[in-house]
Amino acid sequence: MKITGEIFSRMIISAANNLGNSKEEVDRLNVFPVPDGDTGKNMYLTMSGAANAVKENADPDFKAVANKVASATLKSARGNSGVILSQLFRGLAKGIETFENLDGKALAAGLEKASATAYKAVMKPTEGTILTVARACAQSAVEAANNTDDLVEVAKAALEGGKTALDKTPDMLPKLKEAGVVDAGGMGWICIFEGMVKVMETGVMVEYTAEETGSSSGLEMMIEEEEITFGYCTEFIIEKSDFKASVNEFRNTISPLGDCMLVIEDFDVVKVHIHTDNPGLVLQAALKIGSLINIKIDNMRQQHNNTIAAQEKAPRKDFAIIAVSAGEGFSNIFKQLGVTDIIEGGQTMNPSAGDIADAVNKANADTVYVLPNNSNIILAAEQARDIVDCSIEIIPTKTVPQGISAVIAFNPEASVEDNVRNMKDSAECVNTGLVTYAVRDSEANGIIIKEGNIIGLSDKTIVTAGEDINEAVLNVCNNITDEDTGVITLYYGSDISEDDANELFAQLEEKYDDCDVILQYGGQPVYYYMVSAE
Repeated sequence: MKITGEIFSRMIISAANNLGNSKEEVDRLNVFPVPDGDTGKNMYLTMSGAANAVKENADPDFKAVANKVASATLKSARGNSGVILSQLFRGLAKGIETFENLDGKALAAGLEKASATAYKAVMKPTEGTILTVARACAQSAVEAANNTDDLVEVAKAALEGGKTALDKTPDMLPKLKEAGVVDAGGMGWICIFEGMVKVMETGVMVEYTAEETGSSSGLEMMIEEEEITFGYCTEFIIEKSDFKASVNEFRNTISPLGDCMLVIEDFDVVKVHIHTDNPGLVLQAALKIGSLINIKIDNMRQQHNNTIAAQEKAPRKDFAIIAVSAGEGFSNIFKQLGVTDIIEGGQTMNPSAGDIADAVNKANADTVYVLPNNSNIILAAEQARDIVDCSIEIIPTKTVPQGISAVIAFNPEASVEDNVRNMKDSAECVNTGLVTYAVRDSEANGIIIKEGNIIGLSDKTIVTAGEDINEAVLNVCNNITDEDTGVITLYYGSDISEDDANELFAQLEEKYDDCDVILQYGGQPVYYYMVSAE
């Protein structure tokens, strides 16, 4: 078969749909049984950006479509898995650019380049991950292409090679074997490739059939076009009164009314986001399911024009600091310390490279310092370098407390080089502990974990599991403090009352009477407490 631009577009949409149908299954493969395992969601949102970019593709050239997909996944990449995925498609586009037809040999070359590009993008590649699975796909494709030019045969060989490698990932990463799972990112790549192969083999796309469940990410999808197609950004929450009403039917009803749509169901509420010219029709359809709260309708064209006018009028700054933050308290702390702009996001809400680049460009500064404040956002921040028009310095903060320490170390009178060095050094002096709950039964580091247990983590390692939140915090503190610790800061989240936080604060003051113990409201979701020691 001859792969045209239209067929390649269908392959991408099919891939996104197939991943979307399995994204929750991929999420459940997260090594840690914490409620922020979002590899499937991050990869799906990344693929959705590509699918949206090619839905109405009219370009007959498959290479032009491949380049469009590479660009779209770069902008929509979320989390480490999404960034690696964007690099796979970037490499695929480069690998096939010299071929006139997308036959078996072209696909093999593309997959080989995809794997090499993804490995190169990761500073310390780890085997037993999506990188291993993608490389196995490429190797199997190259072997098959030595015997046949048939695209479908080579694609099927690549898929089988990837599946075999995926099954072996627990043997390469002890943490996977301990948790009894295969690699989540590798599984996501297999889902994507299966969707593409389905179109190559049958001409039929995988249809999206998944019911949306899970918490809303709160993220707005990127507007890919420079011109705003639909004028009103419409957001609201439906409090369901008719639990038999089909959310899928509602989604299908409003889909033709706009773009950049997110409809996410979470128990008795539905989070809705859509760009449309008819907010009233969207709201009318939603009322059939339940009552509406938190309605927010913004005129994007007016906002866009106002932003451009403001940027043209405002003088360019020497520097700006941007921090990723989830939680009203943390955002206020950053603002008080002089952070210029906040990107809402963090656990379960990973901003894309495009979101970060957009914030950097809007900052209107010669040098912009970016604090990702989450290890799963650092790669997306690095990707933003390719799509900004100024100097960007990524301070690789892995937690919000590290970000706070980095901001405190910033000196507006110092050189860029000195600030980068001082901010990095300051962040590295902070140990962070996290307390949340387990979403499934598991075992880690010899600790038996039951679904619903309160668990404490130190440096991505589960160190305690039990029934009591305060006890978990105290155990975490034992792991992150030593004789040199001088300051302990306790940040309480949105699910903790001030009285409960004060009670725990008193216990910490008594136990660590030789340290300065500070209590702050973080307001973070997911984690009951974050605690830092420095």
